[in-house]
Amino acid sequence: MHPSPTTRVFFHVLTLGVTGAAHGLLVLWLLTTFPRLRPRRAWLVAAAVFLTLLVPVARWIALASKDDGATTLFACVTTEMLLAVFIGFPLGLVRIASWIAARRAKKGQDAQQAVIARRAAIERVVGAVAIPSMTLAFGWGITRGRHEFALEEVAVRIPGLPRALDGYTIAQVSDIHVGAFVGERELSEGLSLVDKIRPDLIVATGDLVDFDPRRGPFLARRLADLASRDGVIAIVGNHDYYAGVNEVIAAMRAAGVDVLLNAGRTIRATDGGGFAILGVDDLWARRSGGAGPSLERAMAMVRPDAPRVLLSHQPAYFDVAAGQVALQLSGHMHGGQVNPLGLRLADLVARYVAGRYERSGSTLWVNRGFGVAGPPVRLGAPPEVTKIVLVAA
Repeated sequence: MHPSPTTRVFFHVLTLGVTGAAHGLLVLWLLTTFPRLRPRRAWLVAAAVFLTLLVPVARWIALASKDDGATTLFACVTTEMLLAVFIGFPLGLVRIASWIAARRAKKGQDAQQAVIARRAAIERVVGAVAIPSMTLAFGWGITRGRHEFALEEVAVRIPGLPRALDGYTIAQVSDIHVGAFVGERELSEGLSLVDKIRPDLIVATGDLVDFDPRRGPFLARRLADLASRDGVIAIVGNHDYYAGVNEVIAAMRAAGVDVLLNAGRTIRATDGGGFAILGVDDLWARRSGGAGPSLERAMAMVRPDAPRVLLSHQPAYFDVAAGQVALQLSGHMHGGQVNPLGLRLADLVARYVAGRYERSGSTLWVNRGFGVAGPPVRLGAPPEVTKIVLVAA
């Protein structure tokens, strides 16, 4: 269940198309608002094409080099890309509305010219408002938003959970992305919330590192030092594969973090039989030579009738797991990460983005993530630590 090559190509082409259109709309706004720039139209178009093509190039450099400089370049490029998209969106709406008005206008040059003049005036105002507003919003998301950690609490009824474990508490962190933009400060801010929970178990649901596997031991020590009765369990995500999954797993296990790769464990077996915690490989692992997720293999390692809690980095795996587990804990989507004015574009491409979902008697919780991927910005999607309370049903 991983995207086909055709799907991946379509996604990349769509990203280039949207980014190119946004930059094109910005060029048109500049030419409309500042007529003196018209002799330099070719330079503006060249800059728009360059910035559009720089997105996949910067991503390739970050994947290939795995160092902070490349990650910072990728972050700058994706930040500019999203700014262009969110500024270009209202400008595009003005253009579309103008085109519709022109189609409905009475025939005649004067009527058409009136529509064009009105569009230009509205476009100037929209751009003059959108550009500083979005820039300020992104600035807040960089300097403050990604540090505004929120503690979310969710209670989940688990059929078959022993009464002795009623109220069992799991602290979930996800998408830590330790690297250029998640270091000591961010870890201290987020992990302090884990300490407040005083959990029975801590789980980390993938994307432990961003691009550099050398950050793995640092993160592993911080996770292993957290206090919990039943330790720390982790799974891997797509970014762990980008970085070097074997190195990441080795660092975790060396520090005492239990990594579940299509595996299962029984928690508190002496308390009425306990419950099963399962962990599957990342949904896209086969792209990088991994095994891919296998819920069957993980379930084979625990008692068949044990209540099951599944860790799966990508929430899309819920389409497979629903009906087979009581609870799935995921991340990956970052809650959209950049949602100015509540506009969550992630809803256009994914069914499960953030929060709670129910299906076939199973519950899915999608954590908004701890760190950032791409742009170091958080808007309308504060980083999250989740307190999951298991309730005997």
